[in-house]
Amino acid sequence: MAFDAYLWSKQKISSLVDKISNIKNDNLTISPGQIWSIKKLLVLDYYIEGYVTIIRKHFKNWYYVDTHCGSGLFGFEENDLIDEKFPGSPLISAFRHSEYPFTDYLLSDIDQLAISALSQRLRSLRPLVGTHSYNPQVRDFATTVNIVEGMQKFGNAFLIFIDPQGFSEIRWDLMQRLLSIKKADVFFTFMTPFIAMNRTNADPGSSYETTLNEFYGDNTWTQQTTGDELLNRYIEKIGEFKAHVFDIPVFRTGESKLYDILIATDSIGGGNIISDATAIMDVTTTQMMRDALKVITKKSNDLTSWMK
Repeated sequence: MAFDAYLWSKQKISSLVDKISNIKNDNLTISPGQIWSIKKLLVLDYYIEGYVTIIRKHFKNWYYVDTHCGSGLFGFEENDLIDEKFPGSPLISAFRHSEYPFTDYLLSDIDQLAISALSQRLRSLRPLVGTHSYNPQVRDFATTVNIVEGMQKFGNAFLIFIDPQGFSEIRWDLMQRLLSIKKADVFFTFMTPFIAMNRTNADPGSSYETTLNEFYGDNTWTQQTTGDELLNRYIEKIGEFKAHVFDIPVFRTGESKLYDILIATDSIGGGNIISDATAIMDVTTTQMMRDALKVITKKSNDLTSWMK
């Protein structure tokens, strides 16, 4: 039987939406997001299952590190979804705790309100996330890098999820330190069009030039013009430290690219998981996820165009 991407995404999204029903309207702060944000979270959810299944056979400790974890919920700007919410990355990992737990969860963000909201939501969701003390912290990216580096030792492995709103905080010297950890798999949201827009403004001596120099760790970006050229240069740099680098592009309903999900690993097993996830995401479109969410929230009926 052929893989049904619409049914798969509908089932996944429905399960996650159900889990947040009791915190959906808690009046706490929510994080920025859009319908296309769901895709990277479905990739993360898929990867956690395979990652923990493999890693716990070979390691004493394995850690989930979320460097820009946000508040645990985000909303949508579309009028017919304005009252809906979706779980962010820290809840995606916490919801997997019963079957695919991590030894510990390093959840951090520089936004105090977001961390406070996430802490309260994790307490409210205890029946679903277990009794683990997740202990989200207000912390910047550089400090998290220092902490993770200090945790390196035989028997420790890391799954690091880096999903910033901008990119100025993600200096290459910090990223390189994480990529240099052999037992670390790294997810990174590369905001391709936003970086390309900054490239067009990066005149010599400008703040844009400084930021891009720090982001790439050198000035090789000046030889690139388009978003995909800038992306490929970054992938090349990651490839100097990791054996496998995967790119899952995310588009706005089949039109312009919104961002790229980059996953870097030295693990053959990790590479196999991402290869499978990439095949699924290649046929799971933003429009498909939007339609699935509208059906789940009873805002529309199943569209015959997705039914097989």
